[in-house]
Order: sequence, then C-alpha cells, then structure tokens
Amino acid sequence: MTEVYRKWGRSVRREGDRLIRVSEAGEAIDDGGVFRTRPIGETISLEEPEADAVQSAARAIESIAKPLVLERLFVSEANVAHECDGTRWREKHRRIHLAIARPPIRALIDLAAFEIELVQRIVEVLGRAGGERDAPKQMRIAEHVGAALLPFLSITKIQMPASHDGKGRAIGERQVRGEPPNWFRPSYRWRPRRAWMNVRASGFGEIDDSLPLAIALLAPPGRRARVLCVDGKRVFPTIITTARAAAAYPTNVWFPYAAGTFGAELMI
Repeated sequence: MTEVYRKWGRSVRREGDRLIRVSEAGEAIDDGGVFRTRPIGETISLEEPEADAVQSAARAIESIAKPLVLERLFVSEANVAHECDGTRWREKHRRIHLAIARPPIRALIDLAAFEIELVQRIVEVLGRAGGERDAPKQMRIAEHVGAALLPFLSITKIQMPASHDGKGRAIGERQVRGEPPNWFRPSYRWRPRRAWMNVRASGFGEIDDSLPLAIALLAPPGRRARVLCVDGKRVFPTIITTARAAAAYPTNVWFPYAAGTFGAELMI
C-alpha cells in the first residue's frame, strides 16, 4: 500500500544575529520499498508566526549570556499543517536550542517554550565553574537534564496521550516496553520510524533536596552523560552513569528530546 504524506509550514527563526522567514511545502511517497520526497506547489492558509516573540526571546538570551560566549543561538516559532492518507492536523512549535560556553566548558540547552529563567540560572553557575571532578556518590538531576536522559534510563516510563503521531494516528497512553506502536516523523524528507512519544517517568521514591545538583548538560545525552554539577559553593563538570535511578519525580513540562519527553527530577 502506498502512503502519501504532505506537510506545509511557515516559520520564523533567529540563527545567530539573523532573522529568517521560511515558507515551504513538501510531499513524501512511500510504497514500502522506495521512499521519494519532493517540494510541492500546493499552498494552504497558515498563520504568520510571531516574529516579535522570537526576536524578544533571542535578545533576552543574548543579554543574559553576555559574560560568557554564546556559541549557538537558535530561537524559532513554526505553524505547521500535515496530511497523511486523508487525515489532516495542525501544530504550533516553539524551540530554543543554545550552546553557552565558558571555554572549555559549554552548556547545551533545549527548550520548547520561550521561557528563559532556566538560561539565566545556568549562566550564573557556569560562570563559577572550576575543573572537572569525580561525580558525587549520590546526586539530584534537574528536570530538564532528566528529560534528556529519560530515554536511557532503566525505569518505568509511560507514553502520554496526544492526538496525532507522524502518520496522523492517535497516541495512546501505555507503558514503554516492547516495540513502539507509534511513528515519529521530524521532516517529510525522512522516512518515519517507530518511536515512543511524549515519554514520562513513572514517579517513585523520595528525592533528597540536600544532594548536589546536575543543572546542565555539557555534551549530548547518553548512558554516560557529562553534566555541570552544583555542590554547595563548588561548580564543576563531571560524568554520571544514567542506567538506573534511586527516585524519580515527573513534571508536566515537555522537552524536545528524542520523540518528546517530559521533565523528570531524578536522584541517582
């Protein structure tokens, strides 16, 4: 059976010091053997993204980061329409992707909202960072770092419901185990893949708030993760192992990691 997927989008983004407006439409045709993509000329009505909001968030981040080096700045808003085999749906996205450095240390920040208080907190502690140390025997993980590490953790996780996956099918609530039932499609140019979407930790245990805190990622996440740790007045990079956790407290803040994860305060 041949599957036809179409996508229309309007976006505004700040990359570095440039504001970029994009309007595009594309089509993917998959017959199970050959996967073909092409731009299309068909247009539909889409709301213009809020350029002022994008500019405001970007300028606020630039102001906050001034004591340090802003290596990467990407702030965007997009309005998108999809169609897959007769099913149509629309979405609105906001994204912030940052790399802020106090060389040779750099913090990576990925957000799905124009809320920059977290950026401020990370800049403040990054400016006090010293040399690398061994990880404390136990530590807390901030919710945004926990969201990035969630796909690598061997804890009970739940896929939270949503109206549409990458093929327009409903995303049902179920425990994350076995083969994912849904499809993730980040672009019409890529063949969709099965993935767990909107993943949330199942809460358990109690988190000791007196423990050192991993406040930022310093490298892309994995089963071993390099993080920025705050231990009293000391701030330092360290490497943690993320296979297990001693406690988890899920939050309702969604982050753009993997095919979507919710925040998770952790104790490891």
